[in-house]
Amino acid sequence: MNYILKHVLFALFTCGLAGYFFFKASSMPRSASLFPQIVAGLIFLLSAAMVFKAAHDVRGSGGEDSGAPAGKIHVARVVVFVALTAAYIFLIPRIGYFVVTPLFMLVMYTFLRALGIFKALVISVGFSVFIYFLFIWFLKLPIPMGLLEALFER
Repeated sequence: MNYILKHVLFALFTCGLAGYFFFKASSMPRSASLFPQIVAGLIFLLSAAMVFKAAHDVRGSGGEDSGAPAGKIHVARVVVFVALTAAYIFLIPRIGYFVVTPLFMLVMYTFLRALGIFKALVISVGFSVFIYFLFIWFLKLPIPMGLLEALFER
C-alpha cells in the first residue's frame, strides 16, 4: 500500500474516532464537554498535519514512495500492545487505577524499549502520585481505587 494512502486511511480512522467522541461529548453539560471536544479538535488537526507531512515527504522524494520513510510493521508487537492496553482498561475498575497504571506504564515503557527500568519506574510512580494529588486531593474527583479502597477511605 502506498505511503500517502496509509496515512490517509489512518487519518480517516482517527478523525472518525475523534468525531464520535466530539458528538458524544456534545450531549454532556457544557463544562464537561469542553475538554473532550478540544481534544477531538486537536486530533483532527494532528491527523491533517500527518497527511500533509506524508505528502510533503513523498513530494520531496520526487513523487515516489521509495523516498518516504520505510518501516516494517511488527504485527505481533502491535497485537501485544493492543492486548495490554485492553487488559489495562479492563483491570482499572477491578484492581484500581493506582495499582494498574504504574504497572501498565512500567510494562509498556519496557516493552517498547523506550526507557530503562529505573527511569520507567520513577516516571510511572511519579505520574501516579501527580494524578493522585491533582484529581483526588486537589479536585476531589473520584478515581477507581479497587484494591486500595480500604486504604484511602475517608
